Amino acid sequence: MNNDKSKAMRRLSNALNANDMEAAKKIIETDVKRHLPKCEYYFYLGLVSTDYNEKLKYYDKAIEHNPEYADAYINRGLVKNELKDYEGSIADYDKAIELDSRCSLAYNNRGYTKHKKGDYEGALADYNKAILLNPKLNIALDNKAKLLSEVCIKDDEDFIAKYYLSLGIQEINKGNFLEGIKNIDESLKHNDKSDIAYFYKAAGYHNLNNIDLAYENYTKTIELNKKMIDAYYNRGQLMLKENPKQALDDFVTSVALDPKFIDAYYAIAAIQKNLGQYENAIKNLDKILELEPMAVNAKALKKLIMTKYMK
Repeated sequence: MNNDKSKAMRRLSNALNANDMEAAKKIIETDVKRHLPKCEYYFYLGLVSTDYNEKLKYYDKAIEHNPEYADAYINRGLVKNELKDYEGSIADYDKAIELDSRCSLAYNNRGYTKHKKGDYEGALADYNKAILLNPKLNIALDNKAKLLSEVCIKDDEDFIAKYYLSLGIQEINKGNFLEGIKNIDESLKHNDKSDIAYFYKAAGYHNLNNIDLAYENYTKTIELNKKMIDAYYNRGQLMLKENPKQALDDFVTSVALDPKFIDAYYAIAAIQKNLGQYENAIKNLDKILELEPMAVNAKALKKLIMTKYMK
């Protein structure tokens, strides 16, 4: 069944990419109808229909069969927008956002509808939210630029800092560390009190094996937010070979802030084992096993310490 569904979706995708709506409709009426849930069957019928009222009917059916179908609410919102039912359109985007609060397209589309109905402040807020969720969402960037060119409206003062921070985090998560750090530095020009910015900058340098700059930025993160658990843990990992006692202090702080932080307990136990503090190491390994009885690494290290060092 899954293989048949995949084949049906590939055929449908090819027809849609070729803009062959007749072929797409035939595939929907045969393969899609057989292999996909009814909500998706009606959704795709709405997608290929050229009549707005017919589209509305199909999206209504899709939602009737699956009230949590976020894409159907988004597409129905588009149709209502074209029919100038702006309140109905916004209500559909509200529901899509309720179902998926990180859906940048829903925020962009809601912003576009607000723009059309004259709610310029609301439109700007939605465009900004869409861009922060997806800094490379060109449609939101273009819509925002158009809004600002048409209307005398002041942008969110924090937006630039947030935008470059989002872009930097995105690049670092993709492994583009230098590009990510560059964007975060731009963010810090506008807000030099952001613990998250320094943390991700540190993570970028950490991955580039630049120990000094990673340490400097983890430390700055902690200065700004003394409860940033991951900053202590990462700084501990950074200093593990060079200064294990300092690393131990950071790991101990991590578990003080989060008593269920298994990785930090293991790091503490490993350092204590290397320092000859075998009983303390066993205590921390036992804490891990209380939290996660099947923790293989903790069991193995405990066995090693007890058989080799505590005879």
